[in-house]
Amino acid sequence: MAKKVVVIGSGVGGLACGAALAQKGFSVTVLESHPYIGGRCTAFEQDGFVCDFGVHMFSLGNKGPHGQAARRLDTNLCFVTRNPACRVMGRADFDFPLDIKPLHRMAWLALKLKVRPSRYFGAWRLFRALMTANITPEMESMTLRDFVARYSDDPSVHVFITCVCQLYFAIDYLSASAAEFALSFSAMFNEAAFGYPMGGCKAIPESFAAALERAGGKILLEKKVTKIRVEQGRVLGVETQDGFYPADLVLSGAGAGLTTQLAGKDNFSREFASQVEAMRPSNPYITLKYALKYPVIEYPVVFHMPNLPAEEIFAYIKDKTPPKDPYIFMPVPSNHDPALAPPGMQLVIAGTAAPEGADKELCNRILDVVDSKVKELFPKITDALLWESRSMRTDVTALTGHPAGEAIGLAQTPDQSGPNRLPHKMPVEGLFLVGADAQSRGIGTEMAVRSGLALADTLLANRADK
Repeated sequence: MAKKVVVIGSGVGGLACGAALAQKGFSVTVLESHPYIGGRCTAFEQDGFVCDFGVHMFSLGNKGPHGQAARRLDTNLCFVTRNPACRVMGRADFDFPLDIKPLHRMAWLALKLKVRPSRYFGAWRLFRALMTANITPEMESMTLRDFVARYSDDPSVHVFITCVCQLYFAIDYLSASAAEFALSFSAMFNEAAFGYPMGGCKAIPESFAAALERAGGKILLEKKVTKIRVEQGRVLGVETQDGFYPADLVLSGAGAGLTTQLAGKDNFSREFASQVEAMRPSNPYITLKYALKYPVIEYPVVFHMPNLPAEEIFAYIKDKTPPKDPYIFMPVPSNHDPALAPPGMQLVIAGTAAPEGADKELCNRILDVVDSKVKELFPKITDALLWESRSMRTDVTALTGHPAGEAIGLAQTPDQSGPNRLPHKMPVEGLFLVGADAQSRGIGTEMAVRSGLALADTLLANRADK
């Protein structure tokens, strides 16, 4: 008899894992509390515009975990890359190329970032160290800021690195893992496949869901899990508002904290429950969506670096105030796939980081600053605007059930990343974490899918051993 697997949530990690298991004969049921799939990687449609809920680009495109999963699951997921990949604005102003590997390109990058000439060599050594990503135990325990300081004291280098770090991990370089950043930076610029999926970010979970259903798996929407039933240290299944679903294996994409609550803290050691409760989340991301009557921005992505010292750029998150000069990551999805907007129109999404637990008033004040900066950079947006929409921290909480509203999950700090990331297997027999919180490295949804594929391989290997 096929093993019964219940996956909690339809995030991309759980869907990839579930589909890979269903292909190999497992009986897989995905329970999703919302009327749509994808978790954070979802979209809504309005007036012919297909808008990502969050703010997304994909560092490795079809060469990363999404592409690996698509090939393994035989889906038609397709990524678009553009070169130059991005327009940098604010503190510096230039087109950022896909490939920075050649020596002359690294020197050019230092020039464009306004690195002082006397400090070019230190900047080059830093970029070379990041590109080779020779990870040592010391790097695993070091913050990114301390790692950068070993090579360069140039202010422009530090601003660039902390802004890219916030983009990757939704935390700044003062607390992020140096090893995690080096691995992600190296992969992104060595593969040179930074891109965006045709059909928008929702094309990723849709393609994995189609593969799961082709293999006989089921996805049940509007099924909110209220409890993971555990007896004598073993999972029996999950309870929802309208019934019980028995399972040999429960794979939770709900994150470590919520999974522990659903299974009951009494089923875990006090030490484990306290460890999970003390873990730090990443920052939430809040967004502005602009629906434009005609194209205004020619670039595939805009990356605004504030004209502030590196240590001050994200101080507003700790202080819970609007930023003085906002960091902005602004993809233009319809410049990758014109079908995401009505003919002749344009979709723009501007995102920035917000404090944990930020209320609507604070989110709106932060987004007011972002909106002002966007319209300063691109004043024609005002006349072209059909409508704009805002996504708040509270919207992310409603989507994920996590009170912090974090963009990724557990923050990738040295004590929570790499060898210190939580394992898939929880201390309850048959209960596993899947997604960005568990036994994976990388950026956002790529990390989640990598986790899902790795867990599938582990479970398949365990079955083969028996």
